[in-house]
Amino acid sequence: MAELGQGGMGRVLLAAGHDGRLVAVKQVHPELAEDAGFRARFRREVAASRKVSGAYTAALMDADTEAQAPWLASEFVPGPTLGQALDTAGPLPEEAVRVLAAGLAQALVDVHRAGLVHRDLKPSNVLLAEDGVRVIDFGIARAAEGHTKVTHTGAMVGSPPFMAPEQVQGLALTGAADVFSLGSTLVMACTGKPPFAGTSVPGVLYNVAHSAPALDEVPQALRPFIEACLAKAPAERPSPLELLTAIGTVTPTSRPWPEAVHRLAAEQRATIEELIAGLVVSGVPKGTAPGKISAPPVESLPPLPSALPAGAIRRRRTWGFAGAAVVVAALTVTVLNLLPSGRIGSGEVGGQTSAPTRKPDAGAPGGSEIVPTPGTTPLSKVGDKYTQRVPSCKEAGGKVEVPAGYGDPSGNLEAVGETPQESNQCFWSDRYGNRVVVSWNRHLSEGGKTGAELAKESYETGYASARQSYERADAGVGEEAFWQRGMANLYVRDINMRLNVVVQSTRYSDDEARNIAKAAGESALRLAEFQR
Repeated sequence: MAELGQGGMGRVLLAAGHDGRLVAVKQVHPELAEDAGFRARFRREVAASRKVSGAYTAALMDADTEAQAPWLASEFVPGPTLGQALDTAGPLPEEAVRVLAAGLAQALVDVHRAGLVHRDLKPSNVLLAEDGVRVIDFGIARAAEGHTKVTHTGAMVGSPPFMAPEQVQGLALTGAADVFSLGSTLVMACTGKPPFAGTSVPGVLYNVAHSAPALDEVPQALRPFIEACLAKAPAERPSPLELLTAIGTVTPTSRPWPEAVHRLAAEQRATIEELIAGLVVSGVPKGTAPGKISAPPVESLPPLPSALPAGAIRRRRTWGFAGAAVVVAALTVTVLNLLPSGRIGSGEVGGQTSAPTRKPDAGAPGGSEIVPTPGTTPLSKVGDKYTQRVPSCKEAGGKVEVPAGYGDPSGNLEAVGETPQESNQCFWSDRYGNRVVVSWNRHLSEGGKTGAELAKESYETGYASARQSYERADAGVGEEAFWQRGMANLYVRDINMRLNVVVQSTRYSDDEARNIAKAAGESALRLAEFQR
C-alpha cells in the first residue's frame, strides 16, 4: 500500500494480508539476493526467526527465501522508533527508561531462546508502541554478515555507536553482544547521546572497544544495571534474565511513554487509517475473492513522507488517492505486484508474468538493452575512461560530499594490493547510526567486450531488479543514472564505472535522500576520475 522506508538489507513496504491485517514487508536488496551464501544464511535466519514469540517482538508472519527478490513479512506495529521519539521529545524520563529496559531485556530473552543473536539492536530497531516496547529485525542482520560484496571491502554488520567490543574486533558473537547494545541504547534513551562518542567512525569504534562509557548524565538509580551491560568482557555482562532482576519492579501503567511520544503514535495511527480509507475505490463487486484483484506496481504507489523502518510512519501531509487503481473488497486489501516474485507480489497479473520492455541496443550490435544508452557512439567503440584503482576510503574522506556530522568513512582505508583495485565500498555514519554508503565498481575491457559494455550490463541488472520503484535521476551524475525510491539507492554508470550511493537513514524524506545521494555520487565520480 505504501513505502515505509529502507535499510541496509532492503526496502520496507506497508502491505496487508487477506484478512486485512497490516504487515511490514522487507524486500531484500538485489545485490544481496545475487549471493548464494547470503541466501543460505537468510534461509537459516528466517527459519530461526519463526521460532521467536513474545509480547516484546514483532512476529514474523511469512517469508519467501527463494524468490528472485527474497522477502519477509512481519507484524506491523504502529508507533515511533526510539530514535524518532528522542528527536521529537528528547530524552525519556527515568521511569520510562526503566519500562524500556525491562521490555528490551524480555525481548532478548525471547530472541535468545530461539537461538538467535540480534546483532543490530539500536534506537531505530526499537518501537515505542502505545502499550510498550517492540524489537524488530531480530537475527536477520546475520544473513548479510558474509556477503562477499561487503566483507571484501571491510564493511561491518551493525551501527558503530551501538556495537559491542567483540563485534568491533570481528570476534564470534553471543547473546552478550546484544546486552552491550541494549546498554548503549539505554544511555541514548536517558541522555540523547550514545555512550561512546568520536569525531570519526574509527574513533567511535576504538572507544567502543577500549574506552569507558560516558555515563555522567545517566540517572543514579539506573546507572548500576546500565553500567553492568557495558562491561568490555562478554562474560562480565548480565544475562537478559539477570538484567530483569536488576531492573526491578516496573510500575504498571497503560501509558508508559511521555505524552509527546503517545501523540506521535496517535498521529501515526490516524495516518494509517487515512491511508486505508483513501485506498478504497467504489464500484468493486461484492464478494470478489481475495487474490483475484491486483494492486498497481510500486511506481504508482504513494510513498510515505519519510524513509522510516518497519512499524514507523511520521505524518507530514495528507495524501490524495483518488486516481490510485487500488481496490479493496470487504475491507480486505489484496497486495500483489509489490515485489518481483514470491507469494506476496508474484509479479503475475492474470497468469502472465510481467517483464521489462527491452529496446534496440545502441551499444552492442545485434543485442538489446533495457535502457537506451545516451549518445550515438556504440559502447563497443568506447575506450575505458577509468583504468587505475578506485579510491580508498582514506582518499574518499573529505572528498566525497556527505552531510555534516557523518565523520570520516570506514571500509578499506588504504589501497589494497599491487594491482589496480576494481571495487571498493565506504561507509559514513553519524551518531544515530544513519549511514551513507558509496560503492565503486570499475570494469576494464576483457573477453571481447569493452569496459563500457560490461558496466552497462551491470547497470541494467540493477535497473531490471528495481524496475518497479525506479525514477530516472537528474542529469549530471555520470552518463546515466536512476534513483530507486524506498531503497534510497542511486545507480550510476559513467563509461566503464558503475557507482552506487545508498542513504540508510530514518531522518530524511525521499527528496532529501536523493539530493544527498546525488551530491555524494557526483563527488565520488570526480574522485575516481582523479585516480586515472
